[in-house]
Amino acid sequence: MTTGRGDTIRPVRFGLTREDAAQSFLNAFVAPTTRIQTLPEQLSDALVGLIVRGVFKPGERLHEEALAKRFSVSRGPVREALRILQKEGLVTMPPRRGASVTHFTTQRVREIFGVRSALMAICAEDLARRRPPQVVAALEDGTKALRKALEGGDADEFIVVVYQLSTYLTDMAGNQLAREILFSLARQTLSFTRRALEAIEHRRTWASNWNGVMQGIRDGDPVRAGHAISHLVETMRDASLAAFERMEAEREEAEKARAG
Repeated sequence: MTTGRGDTIRPVRFGLTREDAAQSFLNAFVAPTTRIQTLPEQLSDALVGLIVRGVFKPGERLHEEALAKRFSVSRGPVREALRILQKEGLVTMPPRRGASVTHFTTQRVREIFGVRSALMAICAEDLARRRPPQVVAALEDGTKALRKALEGGDADEFIVVVYQLSTYLTDMAGNQLAREILFSLARQTLSFTRRALEAIEHRRTWASNWNGVMQGIRDGDPVRAGHAISHLVETMRDASLAAFERMEAEREEAEKARAG
């Protein structure tokens, strides 16, 4: 099954797996692929989940030996996993200083959301022009899952569906370059986005804005779909920046407490 541009329509299931919700949350942010992942790729995805969860915080050192013990592997695959995340911008590896979770600046976060807004608009406009029936049907299913998570008050479920909808939309738009860039940028901001979406008012706003995106796609209106998703990303930028600033304040307080 293809989108009409030779792109395979991958099967998608929105939401968490009930059997093991905690592990399902960590698994939700893996790279979409139909091939078997290498061990370093699996480890890099697991690390992303832990960073999103806040287990590893911005600026925190990532010791290869400790990670190897945590995942019951040798240090070689861990080192390769860290290099994968370095390429994505999630991990910083200065010479002779070891790896650490990337510590972003406010300006950097603004820039990331600015690029995401432009590229997401390109993807939404593309789908609104073509409206592949199977893709639209899948997005409708995701929208129902989003509404269910919102009404159920499950923040983790909602955050996962947000990520899955965003990833699926870009994956099915048929723009490989935009897809690759957006995947990396989305994972860079996941920890801030997650913190912002813990607040019910921000979840309601995201769901409302997403409905505008879907209406544009349903109507075959690229302009409406593009404007709607740009507005969605820009609104999320403001909420994520506020969350980022709170996280920075908490980090500084923790550092002061350790020093004192």
